[in-house]
Amino acid sequence: MKCGKCGYDLTAYRGCREVTLRCPSCGAAYDLGKYSAEMDEEFEDEMGFVPMDRI
Repeated sequence: MKCGKCGYDLTAYRGCREVTLRCPSCGAAYDLGKYSAEMDEEFEDEMGFVPMDRI
């Protein structure tokens, strides 16, 4: 998934209460809902251990 501002690859950030996508290049942060259609199986496997009430 690419950053909407600079095009860099986004990384998942696991906070205490939520999971967001952040760009390590420009620092932009996105709600997971914005990219839900682009989430692939690899991303879902990585995030599978995060309780659903945090997303």
